[in-house]
Amino acid sequence: MIRLGIDFGTSRIGLALQVENIEIPLFAIDHTGYKKNLLRIIEEKGIEEIVIGLPISMSGRFSESTLKAVSFAEKVKSIFPGRVFLVDETLTTETARRLSSEAGQDFSKARDVFSAIQILRNYSSGMSKKWEVKEERGVCRDLPRLASESRVLFYRPRSAMIEGLDCLETEPGVLVEDPQVFLSFVRKGMKPVNIVDDIDFSSYDIIVIACGEELDGMVDLNSEGPQVIECSWLNG
Repeated sequence: MIRLGIDFGTSRIGLALQVENIEIPLFAIDHTGYKKNLLRIIEEKGIEEIVIGLPISMSGRFSESTLKAVSFAEKVKSIFPGRVFLVDETLTTETARRLSSEAGQDFSKARDVFSAIQILRNYSSGMSKKWEVKEERGVCRDLPRLASESRVLFYRPRSAMIEGLDCLETEPGVLVEDPQVFLSFVRKGMKPVNIVDDIDFSSYDIIVIACGEELDGMVDLNSEGPQVIECSWLNG
């Protein structure tokens, strides 16, 4: 397997290869005109998968930098037929600094490339969270009609495409852990969160979950509280 590791930046984009789990530094390219350069590298190196670092705050929350990286990953997916993954790059910079020191390299000049190497290692270790970038997402078409004034929470939805949202007078809450789906809700003008502790479950009248999903014991369904209903996210 030949993977391309990418450390995304709005000015410079660091690149590294992983060939049969051995990392090989490449170089950094300018953000301007990156698509042409990536296409050339993908073809020349026979890239089979792409792994892009996802910046997440130390608290685990998604930030503006997170959303920029997700948007970039979607653009990469649009020009690459193989699989594209986002991987949590928390603490990557410090580890990359150590790697460059061990290699006798000036970190200020090689940080992007060494960060790309560490992103590949994060991915391969299986210890970091990762998400596959999808071109298409399902649509929730079987959501029961909700009372317009209901306070609704969508719990870990698999897509931002939900029929019936327009009938709600109160903007629904959204807890979503997939960064690509998170960005989709932001683009709709909504304010999703990705940390369970940021949600007060008792403040909602209805909680919508995916069929087969569980609330992990956070809501006692045997007591008076929010109504829990299921929704299927269907393809197309």
